[in-house]
Amino acid sequence: MSAGPATDLVRRKIVTPIVERGELFGWLVLDEHPTPLRPTDEYTAARSARRIGSQFLIQRRIARVAWNAKSALTRQLVDGTGVQEDLAASGEYLGVNTEARRVLVFVQVPDGETEDLDHAMVEHLENSLGVEVLSTRGSEGLLLLVESSDDVGSVVAVSRVKTAVAQAAAELCQPPGLIAGVSSVCEPAAFSRAHREAREVVKCMDRFSERSTHRILSVDDLGPARVFLANGDVAALRHYADDVLGPILGDDPGCADLLRTLQCWFDTGRSPRGAANQLGVHENTVRLRLSRVRAMIGLDVVGTAADQLSVQTALLVLRFQGHPALVVLDRSEEGEMGLDHAVVDRTCTVVSPPGCDRVRPGANRPNLG
Repeated sequence: MSAGPATDLVRRKIVTPIVERGELFGWLVLDEHPTPLRPTDEYTAARSARRIGSQFLIQRRIARVAWNAKSALTRQLVDGTGVQEDLAASGEYLGVNTEARRVLVFVQVPDGETEDLDHAMVEHLENSLGVEVLSTRGSEGLLLLVESSDDVGSVVAVSRVKTAVAQAAAELCQPPGLIAGVSSVCEPAAFSRAHREAREVVKCMDRFSERSTHRILSVDDLGPARVFLANGDVAALRHYADDVLGPILGDDPGCADLLRTLQCWFDTGRSPRGAANQLGVHENTVRLRLSRVRAMIGLDVVGTAADQLSVQTALLVLRFQGHPALVVLDRSEEGEMGLDHAVVDRTCTVVSPPGCDRVRPGANRPNLG
């Protein structure tokens, strides 16, 4: 490039593209300073550009080999295969702590997503959480192992992972449709069980919940009922919910109050005071509604454990189906909840665990009865 008024340059420059195998990596600029350019400088710039392009390709191959090696190690950790000494040696060579406690995330990737989603997801989670994230991909979906810091409690760690996955899904996956199951914090010996449980969570969401948003749930959100929901006949499960709660599934506003009271009562550890605080009513109102539930459906949700399990499972089916009487997180509440509660953004829903649903002060204050 010549110097002068036409280019607004003080000194001449040689600009050479860095291209290797048809891919442009950048530009090499040789400045005419401190000595004037010579006829051989253009040749030197071209040779240097080719050398730089070759180095880019070499570094990319090295990064790909390291990624594939980490992916293979991740699969071995999850499957529980390989000798412990060999895994530890591989981890030391790759800079991976094979003894770290981790949260396992199983992601069912939406159709049409690119093959690079796992790379982008790992980068996003590592930047967001500041911890190491391992990944491996198979025909079933994407597996992530997110390191858990020793100074962070298990509940908070899982909540942070759910939040980070929700943010990554909203940013990387359009249109919505990603499903992710998040395990509890576990030791390496429990990764295989965590994988199985996270897959059950994903299967539950895939079978029952709507597909208009990203969906992220943890194993603790569902509890043991996930086994029943993941493996039972869908039609039979819907009939089961109708059979258990049928008398209070009508359009009467009083029935909606009873369903909301049941949900809040279970979510607050079967506490009348906790449910009353969530609903904005008196404790006696909660007790009265629970009595009405017993009279209408014939199950003692207060005093019989078997009846409690039946009703809780039926409520879970209804919540997956998006029953209008049950608490649905409002998108307008985005940003009002902490890490230990639900997180909702414009394209992604994270369902909060039992005991963490919240109703804003003054909202949903039904009358007595």
